[in-house]
Amino acid sequence: ARTIDTEAKHLAPVLGRAHDHKGTSFVEIYQNCPVYNDGIFDQIKDKKTAADTRLVLEHGKPLTFGVEERKGLRLNAKTLLLEIVTIGDDGVTIDDLVVHDETNKVLAQMLAGLKLPEFPEPIGVLYCESTAPSYTDDVYQQRIVVREAKGPADINDLLRSGHTWTVS
Repeated sequence: ARTIDTEAKHLAPVLGRAHDHKGTSFVEIYQNCPVYNDGIFDQIKDKKTAADTRLVLEHGKPLTFGVEERKGLRLNAKTLLLEIVTIGDDGVTIDDLVVHDETNKVLAQMLAGLKLPEFPEPIGVLYCESTAPSYTDDVYQQRIVVREAKGPADINDLLRSGHTWTVS
């Protein structure tokens, strides 16, 4: 997921989703650092340019941005790359746009690669695999399977098994 530090209305729900997600979450927060990258996110944070420089991701909704949401992203059938189109120009309709699917890993990778100035910066949940088991769940499940197959382990037996030697 990706969000902006000064946009509380966007930041809070993104962090809430990350917190509620079972497993590991990664949230990239665009935050100004006056020492090392002062002003690097100004174009995205500025209210005057935000409509054209941000692509707010919402699961199940078309990828639109710009003033009055007239611009959008379409998958070019020849290049298999995302391209910016204007709704209403050259017969383009909202139905031609890519619909965000946060369970689609390929789309998430495409969106993560979009950068200014060619494209708007996507913010929101890029990818979420909510049905996959967490690492912790997998480890506990593996432990149960091994115990059922081999019985409970005795630490002393484990330490004295295999190649051992006596220090004298």
